Amino acid sequence: MVETSLTNEDTIEENAIETCTHIKVGVSMSKAVSSFNFLTVITLSYTNLENGGAIALVNALKNSVPSLQVIEMAGNNITYEAAPAIAVFLAAKRHLKKLNLSENNLKDEGCLEIVKSMDGLELEYVDMSFNDLRREGALGLARVVIKKESFKMLNIDGNMISVKGIEEIKEIFKNCSKLLGPLDKNDPLGEDDDDLRENLEDFEDEFVSVFIFY
Repeated sequence: MVETSLTNEDTIEENAIETCTHIKVGVSMSKAVSSFNFLTVITLSYTNLENGGAIALVNALKNSVPSLQVIEMAGNNITYEAAPAIAVFLAAKRHLKKLNLSENNLKDEGCLEIVKSMDGLELEYVDMSFNDLRREGALGLARVVIKKESFKMLNIDGNMISVKGIEEIKEIFKNCSKLLGPLDKNDPLGEDDDDLRENLEDFEDEFVSVFIFY
């Protein structure tokens, strides 16, 4: 298959991107790509889409580009609020092989929403690095992609996955460790702090209960 691709430069001139708001950029791009059913690659990373632009884009793509194999939307300040629309879009792209949503702010809530749409996809590469993911979101993603026969690489580096979460993820990939990218930029302290706080709260509740009992 001949690869046909679309980048932000193909849809809007550079000076237009600099002057448009993120929503206008997303809407302009969506109008351009929605009629291009032949596209197999869409690269729209670092185009300041944010939630409004991302939602406009994926809604326009939902019923088009049936042969899409690659979509990259890294570094667009996308949060969990856009995740439901992205999930609906992904569910319709069965031939998608590469998904890059790195350097956004999806967090566990957004990640898990998107994970729901992945079961029927032919994914080989998923990049969800630097998204403030914690244990729950990272584990949910790992459990889905590991089941895909043709899967080649999961990148979840640069998140806030606890030490326990990292151990569980490595256990999932123990028979195919080459499918899991490096985790040296993960910061477990964020989630570990939450775990410690939760443990202290449990201890305080237990202490109060014992004190009242006596």
